[in-house]
Amino acid sequence: MSVVSGIISERRGGESCGGEHSMSGYTVIDVETTGLSPERNDRVLEVGVVYVSDEGQIQDSWSTLVNPGRDVGPTRIHGITASDVLNAPRFEDLAPYVLRAVAGRTIVAHNAPFDLRFLAHELRRAGLGEGERPSALCTMQWSTAYLDAPSRRLIDCCHASGIQLDNAHSALADATATAQLLGHYLQLSNRQPPWAEILQTSRNHPWPRFDGPYPAVGMLTRAAQPAAEDAWMGSVVSQMPRAADVRTDSYLAVLETALLDDVIDAEEQAALVSLARESGLTRQHVLRIHHQYVLDMAKVATHDHVVTDAEQAELVRTAQILGLGPDDLEHALAVAWRETKAGHSAPRRESTAGITLEVGDRVAFTGDMAIDPPVREARAQAAGLTTGTVTKKAKLLVASDPNSLSGKANKARTYGVPIVSEPAFDSLLTDFERSTLTPNV
Repeated sequence: MSVVSGIISERRGGESCGGEHSMSGYTVIDVETTGLSPERNDRVLEVGVVYVSDEGQIQDSWSTLVNPGRDVGPTRIHGITASDVLNAPRFEDLAPYVLRAVAGRTIVAHNAPFDLRFLAHELRRAGLGEGERPSALCTMQWSTAYLDAPSRRLIDCCHASGIQLDNAHSALADATATAQLLGHYLQLSNRQPPWAEILQTSRNHPWPRFDGPYPAVGMLTRAAQPAAEDAWMGSVVSQMPRAADVRTDSYLAVLETALLDDVIDAEEQAALVSLARESGLTRQHVLRIHHQYVLDMAKVATHDHVVTDAEQAELVRTAQILGLGPDDLEHALAVAWRETKAGHSAPRRESTAGITLEVGDRVAFTGDMAIDPPVREARAQAAGLTTGTVTKKAKLLVASDPNSLSGKANKARTYGVPIVSEPAFDSLLTDFERSTLTPNV
């Protein structure tokens, strides 16, 4: 792999590293990493930064490989070798430029929780990131409002919006595509985006000051590389339903990246456990997510009434990787075939995996529903739930159309509150009612 070098410094920062952009606008960030978990000493391997105006125009960009000070991890996925980063700058040298890129601006990323976790850890290592993690706008989270695409993957979101994404899994290519996706959202919202609260909290984040001289840093950018991709897995994922729960969707996005490597080793398993824990997902949540994931894969595989040997092998491999046994896969395939024969096998648009109702949970409703909201509210209250407006502590927003851009739906996306359809809520509520009626032994 060839690399192109460049020197950035305080004097030349305006040319190569974003310059003195105004205290507004968006900074889109993408990172390639050595693994899945910064808590387990995984490091940033490449960073891409794209500056976007409030109106959605790309203004500037920069990127560089980063020497992580450790092994580079799965080269097959990100395409970066140890030789490529040997003379690349360390993140602590880049940290002042990264800090300048985000201060006073709205941070944007596709699956923002993942990128922000790494950004926060790297800045803390460099002594520039103490305090709370900043808010960020997640183009993956908001895609349900603006795109007719069930998949969470950046490449599928780009395809749905007519954006060309070449060299996926390259930080600058992914950041540029994310910036274009942001511009698409802004255009569809007539430059009056519904994420005002995120704008305010991100731009007002109390970043630490950097008062020292900016170091001269030699940047290394890599040549174009084809993205690692499993054709069948990519096809399946593009047809599988989105998770209504933001935490679950973010977890699955990372899981799917790990699955590209054909195996999840002990270190990756531990990293996924760490990710789930930090996301607030319990062991039971993760088990349900894994079961639902294999079931969704089985439904996609049986949708054409044929499961090939290659598809069967992929289902077996994925079930094993996710810690599920032969009986679990057999059950998933039985359910999938039953729905296929009944003509109900079309992939769903949403998944409630990871969501469990508990007594006292707050549920809100929006839209012109098939059943009058007061009737639904009365049933929810009788089961032990509370109802009202959308708040940060709400468990769910039930919408006649989960892709709604209503005020309540936009507030729910801002807060990370899951938005589910009426049938999905009815199923969750029925399961909850049964659980509360089960006698204690």
